[in-house]
Amino acid sequence: MANIIPIKTGTIRIRPSHRAGNMNHPVWRRRLAMLTDRDWTEPLPIYTYLIEHDEGLILLDCGETSRAGFFPWWHPFFRFGVDLNVEPGDEIGSQLRARGIDPGKDLKTLVLSHLHHDHADGLEHFDGTEIIVSEENYQASQGLHGAIMGAVPSQWPTWFEPVRREFDGPSVAGFDTSMPLTSDGTVFAVPTPGHMPGHLSVVVRNPGVTYFLAGDATYDQDLLRQRIVDGPSSNLKTSLDTMDRITTFAESEATVLLPAHDPAAGSRLAERITLA
Repeated sequence: MANIIPIKTGTIRIRPSHRAGNMNHPVWRRRLAMLTDRDWTEPLPIYTYLIEHDEGLILLDCGETSRAGFFPWWHPFFRFGVDLNVEPGDEIGSQLRARGIDPGKDLKTLVLSHLHHDHADGLEHFDGTEIIVSEENYQASQGLHGAIMGAVPSQWPTWFEPVRREFDGPSVAGFDTSMPLTSDGTVFAVPTPGHMPGHLSVVVRNPGVTYFLAGDATYDQDLLRQRIVDGPSSNLKTSLDTMDRITTFAESEATVLLPAHDPAAGSRLAERITLA
């Protein structure tokens, strides 16, 4: 049986129109609203999730860096649309070492839901660790295009050569395919595009309950239930399809939903509160 440990790597504030876009507007208007919106959300957690499995430690995402001046100066989103609070002790490397875990030696795998800054900027701590990302997301995150979409490829470590995986595993309820992450089949990824092309989520099956580590497939459980898509999504249909697939999966087995920025995720995990 696997154990799930949420590790909060600082907080992030975003514009309300980023968290929940106006679905009556085209893509360009929803993204413009993220820059013209003057309000902020409450500070949202930046969760990574450590999976303690018999085959080894698996980490989903590696959080944000505390370094100032990390983002491209010319990028309007990083200048006006995001407010980070990450101290050096919040970084995933510091937190893993405090648990007696060497991030470059002791993990089986680091899996990246996607390469947006707040999910991948902690890469510097993982030299020597196998890192998995979907092939589609890796390609979408390259160069200027990736930077415009919210990745920071110019700051990736020079040694960063992830294992770029395709979804070639068996279907599961709601999903046509999967990506095995353990040989016993209890930990696997599923494709959850929408927020970003090639986005993936990780599923952990335990006896009696399943954990769906959703990354940014939705910002929180209430938005999923209401079928409200975030502002960055380039395709509402794709995002809604992903939400519906997650719901279908949760209807097939007792599932605890654990997005990366949901303030209620920790309590749901502790109390095993399921989605359906």
